[in-house]
Amino acid sequence: MIRLGAILTSAFVALILHAQTTQAAPTRLVADLSDSHVDITSSYHGTDLILFGAYEGVPGDDLVLIVEGPANNILQRRKEKKAGIWVNVETLIWQEAPSFYHMFATDDLAVIADAAALRAANVGPLAGGLMLVAGKTDGGNGHGGGDPVRAGTAQAGTEAQQAGLSRNMNNNGLWRLQPAQISTQQDMLFRAKLSLPSNVPTGDYLVRVLHFRDGVAISEKTTDMNIKKAGLSALIYRFAHEYSAFYGLFAIAFAVASGWLAAVAFRRG
Repeated sequence: MIRLGAILTSAFVALILHAQTTQAAPTRLVADLSDSHVDITSSYHGTDLILFGAYEGVPGDDLVLIVEGPANNILQRRKEKKAGIWVNVETLIWQEAPSFYHMFATDDLAVIADAAALRAANVGPLAGGLMLVAGKTDGGNGHGGGDPVRAGTAQAGTEAQQAGLSRNMNNNGLWRLQPAQISTQQDMLFRAKLSLPSNVPTGDYLVRVLHFRDGVAISEKTTDMNIKKAGLSALIYRFAHEYSAFYGLFAIAFAVASGWLAAVAFRRG
């Protein structure tokens, strides 16, 4: 009887563990990129990558794929027409904002989850609560010359300011939301095409894949991507930033020499 009781107990425990494993299985998720290293050369005009992977889902599950670039300070200027001339009247500096944010989903975000659940999963370029500071133009010419500098304390932006930031980044192709752009097969495989524009920022990128069920993110997988300048463009970029004085002198000398050669050629013509 004791042995029979032990066998029944072991069988019961095994059944519970099997049930728990079965319930936990849908949370497993794997994802990858067709190329995790992108080189920006002088002939670069954009490229396409494939995001793909596998998940264990059930009918009705949703996926959200996010490709987020390095955080930068982003300038936002407001212009007004004064005396017939458009001038900058306000400069805002968004602190640590995503320089690139492309998001794909199997459906509209409002259908996948409510706003609170999306914020909890940090879905959306503004979900982290971006802060901004008022800026002023160094040199104070009021016409956009010079480098903007921070003036004042950081504060949360208004809805109108956030909408303006989103509109500007969308117009530049740097922030994009693409619903119903993830292809899935049998609730197991998924893929999406990521189009990198010609003005894509360089740096380290974070790729996130979130698996939603009944409006809740039940699993997440992250991977990395790096975009860097390469070839002659990288050499010129490093030279211009590391030896800016010499680069300026070289640019002046090159412009003078080009003008002189052009004048000689036209005289001979």
